[in-house]
Amino acid sequence: MRSRSWQRRWFDPLKFLMLLLAAQIIGLLLWGLTWPQSPPVELSFVVPQDEVQPWQTVIAKFEKSHPDIQIQLVTDPDLDYTTDQRKAIYTADFQFPRAQYDLVYMDIMWPLQFTESLQDLTPYVEEDNMSLSGFLASELSAGELDGTLYRIPMRADVGLLYYRQDLLQQRGVSLPKTLPELTQAVRLLQPSIGYLWQGSRYEGLVANFVEVLAGFGASWIDPETGKVELDTPMAIEAATLLQDLIQKGISPDEVRTYIEQDSLQRFLEGQTIFLRGWPYFWNQIQNSDLNGKVEIELPFAFTNDPGIGCRGGWGFGIPQNSAHPEEAWEAIKYLTSETAQREFVLASGFLPSRTILFQDPDIVKKYPHMPQMLEYLESSSVFRPVIKDYEAASKILQSALSDILRGQQSVKAAMKQAQTETEDLLQSVSPGG
Repeated sequence: MRSRSWQRRWFDPLKFLMLLLAAQIIGLLLWGLTWPQSPPVELSFVVPQDEVQPWQTVIAKFEKSHPDIQIQLVTDPDLDYTTDQRKAIYTADFQFPRAQYDLVYMDIMWPLQFTESLQDLTPYVEEDNMSLSGFLASELSAGELDGTLYRIPMRADVGLLYYRQDLLQQRGVSLPKTLPELTQAVRLLQPSIGYLWQGSRYEGLVANFVEVLAGFGASWIDPETGKVELDTPMAIEAATLLQDLIQKGISPDEVRTYIEQDSLQRFLEGQTIFLRGWPYFWNQIQNSDLNGKVEIELPFAFTNDPGIGCRGGWGFGIPQNSAHPEEAWEAIKYLTSETAQREFVLASGFLPSRTILFQDPDIVKKYPHMPQMLEYLESSSVFRPVIKDYEAASKILQSALSDILRGQQSVKAAMKQAQTETEDLLQSVSPGG
């Protein structure tokens, strides 16, 4: 009896079960710590070299708050990845069953051209009750068609004129407006190089032409009627003016081969008076020997009227063939947020797409011209034509302008041909496209 009583006291079933349960819990915890975890989802998008550093800072903070998502920047140190090159990369990627790039970092002109390849972001916005009211209205509308939202804006852009205020002051020369005034200023300031711009056969040449054309009060394709207006007196005059800049020695012959970085690097050498460029040029200028010597204005209108800058801008979309659309949306929400844009702008000099940041004290301290940029965007800028087959129309215009600058066709012949080809193109596109 004593022996059995002792056994009963020693063996308590309830305590045994509790010990067994505790052992199981400890085992599960240890198993969880040692069992391989699912790797993070990796997203990627394509960027040029000059955006790598500012993006790395923003992405590092995103990954810290989203450890299950990583973002890879795709770039090439030997290429600058022009807008056209990046577009070609994404266009090819849309053809695969599964996207290599789950984030489409896109130019303001792409959404309408990619409607069949991009997801509608409206359901994501509505599900997260995301407010879009803080964005520039014009930036939002550029990514929307018939109630479908294809792009969330990340940064805005507008064409600008950079000029050497110190050189103008030394000779008592006022900032020129018209072509004769510019010609006279360049002659007075010789041997300095006059005016640099982007004349290579690519989208940047179109932006330069659109600004001159807008300065004359004309358009490439009428936004109201859709009528092509290349074989018109104003368009012919605008193309002739670009030709004259080179032929009259106001711009060097090399501008016919220049893209953005070429013209900026030449300007940074310190021997040029005027440069047509984009807002991000300011950061590199301020970090050079030209710090404190350069001012900003709207591009030359070549008339007595104020200039007009061509609109640019970049934002994010999600491809239809994305394997990770939910994770891509999480990234887009962060990358286009006020916090991320603020950090990106401070590091790069690009313009934000959120209006409040144009008045941000830290941004204005570093970039005093930022409030002025908002004014330019809202009242002194022009969009390129919003048409379905924009790329083909742009190629037609690029070819005509390049032939003119290189003397391969007369201005009238080139513009007449561009008019006919563009009209044929638009007639072949289905209505509403």
